[in-house]
Amino acid sequence: MKKNYISATFIAFFGVLSISSYAQDSLKKAHLILKIAPLTMFDIDNTFQFAAEHRLGQSKRWSLSEELGYGAGVANLWGESNDFGPAREHYRVKIEARRYDKKASNMMGGYLAYELFYKQVNDELNRSVGRECDGGLCAYFENLDYSVSKYVVGTTIKVGYQARLKNEDKKKSKFVFDFYVGLGVRRIMIDHKIDGAATQNNSWFGGDGFFPFGSFGYADRAYNIPHGSFGIRFGYLVF
Repeated sequence: MKKNYISATFIAFFGVLSISSYAQDSLKKAHLILKIAPLTMFDIDNTFQFAAEHRLGQSKRWSLSEELGYGAGVANLWGESNDFGPAREHYRVKIEARRYDKKASNMMGGYLAYELFYKQVNDELNRSVGRECDGGLCAYFENLDYSVSKYVVGTTIKVGYQARLKNEDKKKSKFVFDFYVGLGVRRIMIDHKIDGAATQNNSWFGGDGFFPFGSFGYADRAYNIPHGSFGIRFGYLVF
C-alpha cells in the first residue's frame, strides 16, 4: 500500500524546512533553548525526544521548534504487557511554530503553537495465514514472517506556557519548563508488506479482529482520527 519512500519523503520535507529556516535565521537569533520531552518515553510507541527552539528571524513573538525522537520496542516501559518484537522501532518528528502573547517575550510566557507531525513504526510479525480459502474454510495454514509499518501524519493547534525555573536564591535560572495542551487530527496508514495472495479473499487474514491500541491489526488500513495532546518539556537556555 505504502512504500518505504513515504518516510524518506516526510523526513526530507521536515529536514529541508528546518535547515532552510536555520540557515536564514541563525545570524539573527537572540536565543536558543535545548529541550527533552520525558513523557514520550511512556508512550506505547516510546521515543527519546530532543527539541531545539529558536527565535524566528528578528520577530519578538515568533519562534520555531524542531523535535526528533527515536525508540525501540525492547526499551518499551510497558514491558510484558505488549507483544512488541525486538525489531520494533519508532521514529517521531515535529515542527512547531509558536506565537507568544507578549511582544518582548524572550520566548517565555503564554503561547499559541501550530504543529506538523510525523511518526513511523516498523516491526516484524509472525502470523498463521490461511491459504486457498473458500467461504471461510481454508485448505491449509502457513506461518509467515513479514514486515509491517505504520505511518502517521497530522497537525495540531496547541496552547501552552513556558517559564524559566528559579534557583535556590529565587532568581531565574537557565532551566526552562514548558507545558502545553492541544487538539488536532491524525492520518494513520498501516502497510502489511505481504504478498497479495495471503490477504485476497481471505477472511482469516483480512478481518481486523481485535485491534488493540498500538497494534497493526490484520489488514492494510488508512483512516483519520481526532487527536488530543498534552505534554511537558524541560529545557536549558543556551543563549
